[in-house]
Amino acid sequence: MNRRNNSPMAASVAAAGNGSGIMALMQVDVFIPPGLSAQQTIELGRLAERNGIRALWCYNYIADPDPFINLSWLARETQRLRMGPVAISPFQMHPLIMANSLLTLNELSGGRAEIVVGGGGAVMTAMGLQPKRKLRAVRECVEFLRAAADSKEQAVNYSGQLYTVRNYRAEWLTQPPPALLIGANGPQMASLAARIADGMMMSDFTVPMVEEMARIASDARAPGDAVAPAFRISNFFAWHVKADRAQARDEARRYLVLRGILQPQYLLSFLSQEETDFVQQRMPVFWQAWRQQTGEFPGVPDELIDRLIDNLTLTGDLSDIDRLIGELRRFAAAGLTEIALGLHDDPAEGIRQIGRHIVPALQ
Repeated sequence: MNRRNNSPMAASVAAAGNGSGIMALMQVDVFIPPGLSAQQTIELGRLAERNGIRALWCYNYIADPDPFINLSWLARETQRLRMGPVAISPFQMHPLIMANSLLTLNELSGGRAEIVVGGGGAVMTAMGLQPKRKLRAVRECVEFLRAAADSKEQAVNYSGQLYTVRNYRAEWLTQPPPALLIGANGPQMASLAARIADGMMMSDFTVPMVEEMARIASDARAPGDAVAPAFRISNFFAWHVKADRAQARDEARRYLVLRGILQPQYLLSFLSQEETDFVQQRMPVFWQAWRQQTGEFPGVPDELIDRLIDNLTLTGDLSDIDRLIGELRRFAAAGLTEIALGLHDDPAEGIRQIGRHIVPALQ
């Protein structure tokens, strides 16, 4: 399969600045595991900054520490590292409240805050919400956040179809505005992001899927417009690299069902329809392996598990680093300006590996 992309969007973002004056093939971010304390977040953030990582992202999960609060502690302990929560939904948090939290974090960090706004997921399910018009809600949220970040001199009055804010003026703002990204796992959100946001973040997308989303983002721009090189395209991708190959594969197996929830749109980028149907029929087995943290899949061939791991994650031991760098470069050629590597059982060691091997290779 040809994984290269010659789209205008890919060409415009193939070499993005990393803030240091060095042109990077692709910038490197990390996702720290959910459920960490503020102190753990600080320690991992300091380590990420020392290892040349651009940004640290925190999940927004059910019953987790508040990501804005944890990141506010981190903001005071770092100088260059960018940071943000993923993903915050306007159904979960009204855009006005979201703006206050985001802009406060941005002030504390000296202008290093970012956010991924999404349509909602597990948190909203836990709240018993059944959101409608997700696209409209995300659009209005991003529009208001942008206006709020520019409200120092003049109050904002926003009247949308879903959200209304009157007389919002943040006179206390001193920093450049935070970066606003949209969580985009489908074409409509990708098109919206290309029109109104600073970038978009996908989750678990394979190289062919990234190519298609980059094309959609490029096509969403008005005919004749130059593609803005500053538009950012990111993708969460799981990182399972250990000194011991067996440990790496075991970790990848235990978390495998979370990779795109093994939905057909992900699997069909590298499996046949018959193989995809086989996986769908055995989803209870995959969920059980995750819940019990066994990594065992009765009735599923190991060869198929290996193909899922090899296409939906970056997994291996240190002898695989060159191969994994090659895969990351294919992501960059497909249109990514940055990659957000998801850390799991030993995030500190993952950060050290990424700083030692991956960051230098992508500059």
